[in-house]
Amino acid sequence: MKILSKQPVPEPAPEAGDEAATDARDDAYELGGWSTGAQANTTTLVRWVAWVAICGSILLSLGTFLSRPADTPSTDQQPPAGTGAQGAAGFATLYASEYLLAGKGDEGRLAAYYPGAATLRLEGSRGRLTPSQLTVTRLRQTGPDIWSVTVAARLQPPSPPVENDDAKEGDSPDPDTGAGQPPQGESVRFFQVPVACAPRADGSTGYVAMSLPAEVAGPGTVEGPHTVYGTPQPPHDRDPRVRTIRSFLAAYLAGDGDLDRYLAPRTRLTRIAPAPYTAVDVTSLAADGPAEATRVPPDGTVQRLLVSVRARAADGTTLPLTYALTLKTRAGRWEIASLDGAPEARPAPAPSSP
Repeated sequence: MKILSKQPVPEPAPEAGDEAATDARDDAYELGGWSTGAQANTTTLVRWVAWVAICGSILLSLGTFLSRPADTPSTDQQPPAGTGAQGAAGFATLYASEYLLAGKGDEGRLAAYYPGAATLRLEGSRGRLTPSQLTVTRLRQTGPDIWSVTVAARLQPPSPPVENDDAKEGDSPDPDTGAGQPPQGESVRFFQVPVACAPRADGSTGYVAMSLPAEVAGPGTVEGPHTVYGTPQPPHDRDPRVRTIRSFLAAYLAGDGDLDRYLAPRTRLTRIAPAPYTAVDVTSLAADGPAEATRVPPDGTVQRLLVSVRARAADGTTLPLTYALTLKTRAGRWEIASLDGAPEARPAPAPSSP
């Protein structure tokens, strides 16, 4: 009996094209001598290195920010000291003072403020006009870095000319020179000064006048606003408000008594020292409520008063003064709640509808 056995079928020999495909597959798993496992490890390492670099950059930037001094201002954002309106006003005041004092030969002094003054020819003696007080009354910007400053000057009257020793007795004074005429009184005159400012090389601000001053008219006056106070009334001793105000002003102006005992809680005032007066007399008061009150209202009541006084100096001279005060009741008495900066104005009436 013949036993039949199954023989393995031999694999066909690879052809030339099949060998190329096999080599390509091998190259896919082995790149540049690296296996796929080595490539995965390298990719992970590169990813971690990138994250470390990013985190390090963030930490470095944060450390640099925190290490910067907090109180160091940026010089690029801070304007130079004295720039703008304040510096222009001060420069104009100095220039106006020198302009008024200047006389013959002072052209160089003025040129320090206005270079064009070097070619001027001034007349009269220096100090013929003497400003005893100067103040800025108007300040407005007319262009970029250009300010128009109006300076008020209180001028002392010029001294009368000295009479010539060779003048004959009985000669009449010369009306053109004013010799022998009584001196005129003080006067207040106004001068408009144009000032330009610009940064200097050292970072400060420089100023220069653009022309000579121009004398102009002074500012006008207006009618003051109506206040909330009633008609002023003479003080009465039986009025508890008067007693509080008298004691408060005596301590505040004359140093008589304890100031704090007349102040409401959380009100802070300091007496004038040294005391300029020896006594204070209340002459009238106007209130925004009852003109006279002999009883203290309930606690928490607030009232505003305009108080007129006469304060006596050490030489016996009295000076009239006016104080705007706010009083408040507490524990059955009036106390000073505030020394107001100005009298309280009455609100303007609402416009009527058409």
